[in-house]
Amino acid sequence: MIKHLVLIVIVSILFYGENIFSQTGSRMPIEIAKAMQQGTRSKDGNPGPNYWQNTSNYTINTEIFTNESKLVGNANIVYKNNSPDTLTMIVLRLYQDFYKKGNSRKWTIGTQDITDGTTINSLSINKEAIDLSDTKKVSRSATNMFITLDSNLLPNDSLTLNIDWEFHIPEKDWARMGNYGNNIMFIAYWYPQIAVYDDIDGWDKIEYLGIVEFYNDFNNYDVTIKTPPGFAVWATGELENITDIYKANIVDKYREASKSDNIINIFSVADLKNHKVLAHNKSNEWNFVAHNVPDFTFGISSNSNWDATSAIADKTTGKRVLIDAVYPDSVSTFNEAVRFARESINLMVDSLPGYPFPYPHITSFCNGTKSGGMESPMMVNEGDPTNMASAAGLIFHEISHTYFPFFMGANERKYAWMDEGWAALLTYQIIEKLYPEYNYFSRIKSGFENMSGKEKEVPLMYLSYQITNYNSYRVHAYNRSSMAYAFLSNALNDSTFKNALHAYMDRWHGKHPTPYDFFNTFENISKTDLDWYIQPWFFNRAYADLGIKKITMDNKVVIENIGGLPLPVDVTCFFNDSTQTEYLLNTSVWNTNNNAIVIQADTTKIIDKVVVGNSNIPDIQSNNNELKISN
Repeated sequence: MIKHLVLIVIVSILFYGENIFSQTGSRMPIEIAKAMQQGTRSKDGNPGPNYWQNTSNYTINTEIFTNESKLVGNANIVYKNNSPDTLTMIVLRLYQDFYKKGNSRKWTIGTQDITDGTTINSLSINKEAIDLSDTKKVSRSATNMFITLDSNLLPNDSLTLNIDWEFHIPEKDWARMGNYGNNIMFIAYWYPQIAVYDDIDGWDKIEYLGIVEFYNDFNNYDVTIKTPPGFAVWATGELENITDIYKANIVDKYREASKSDNIINIFSVADLKNHKVLAHNKSNEWNFVAHNVPDFTFGISSNSNWDATSAIADKTTGKRVLIDAVYPDSVSTFNEAVRFARESINLMVDSLPGYPFPYPHITSFCNGTKSGGMESPMMVNEGDPTNMASAAGLIFHEISHTYFPFFMGANERKYAWMDEGWAALLTYQIIEKLYPEYNYFSRIKSGFENMSGKEKEVPLMYLSYQITNYNSYRVHAYNRSSMAYAFLSNALNDSTFKNALHAYMDRWHGKHPTPYDFFNTFENISKTDLDWYIQPWFFNRAYADLGIKKITMDNKVVIENIGGLPLPVDVTCFFNDSTQTEYLLNTSVWNTNNNAIVIQADTTKIIDKVVVGNSNIPDIQSNNNELKISN
């Protein structure tokens, strides 16, 4: 009887697994296949009829103690379980435990800012106090807290979590946020945050160890920030009490900028120091509200200038977006930040992605360092590069994250290329327009070439948080992925690619798409089986190497795809009469999974030499890119 029962169970499992994969494709992981079978995802790339996601309302009161470099806060979080599952626990992210003594980290820091991490002063759920010392109910890992619920959270029900916490704001070893000195702080990764519970993994338990970044629910925020005298605050969302905070002429300038194409200086460092900006010369409470956004950050300064302008965010409705920049005196390039930011918005709305800008404002906040940037909804935290092209590229790159991952909600903890690849590719637009001599695309390509085909190169579908080598992560997240998007556009043609991208954005904005939703949407809209492209670029270890195999007596040039990576083909034939002919073939030339193609050159001429490739097509070996015919 027992043997018979075991046999039935095994047969059932085998049938169930076979049923999943026969419906959804053999290359899909079990979690993705099950999501499709359960109706939260669809094979055509649309959200399924049973798609769901959870959400929270955050009411936060926080105070910044600048002299102590300390943040103290209280958060009241109403968490709604929209899933079909009964939740027995809550996972709370405590990002600033990244600085906790003894914790593991993938982002190297010194010892100056090592602390005890996030101090929890009190915690309650549904007004019932949680005993933080009860290890049967509460435990902490590197940056997560796990709380077992006394009463399970049923589907379509909600709970209220209240927490008091504080932490030291890092002053020397900044990981995406911190106290940068000169009375300038940018605050991110700062509040206890309920982790994502989704249809793929359940609770997201991935630790924040410094490299991988973002995966959040879409939430509502009502945040009040208390500052010492003389500090101004910029944040995600809209400043609700602007007329109480600023003097009337400052409010007027702000409102003028929000509807103007001109760049307006709202105030200078001197204005702020001479008490011409703030309505009260005591501590102020700044109240910001944001709806349906995946995060909330803010910057504070008593030593910054504020410039602003605006641009059309949506050509259909005429809605505008406020574009502003906050920066100290004596910057190298950041005084041009608003101009670069406005150019960025215009290019993104008009060209790629060619989609309405989704937020009411975007603030570029200069922290006073010389390099680096970090994105967040409506706010970017940036250094001040000395080179204008680098500055324009940095500002565009960080603002482009508004679309990917914030508007689109992708999980960059697992698939960093789903946002960084887009940002790296899209940035080409502004550099090509303003500083073409910078050769941006060629630089991205060269970074990819340096890793392509080597042991340390990681296939794109390898999960980002599992990559421990930083150089491998960078090429994985930025270079290979941007090349993959660029040459997919080349394969489909720009118009089809853009139509597919818009469909993907229409379907999945404000949700949580996986790579398979992206692949399926592009196949669905282009009406093309893209497996010939997707497999080598995203799943396999194919590398960039096109070579000239041979030239026949009747002027046929055979180009071999040695590395197996689908790429455009650029072949130039030089003839002995001093003429030359260039043959350009797009990436789709490889769509039959062939490993060689034939180009028929002019049979009335004698070939002297053939060269394959150009500065924008990656190729790791040059010794097979040129073939000269001996006389």
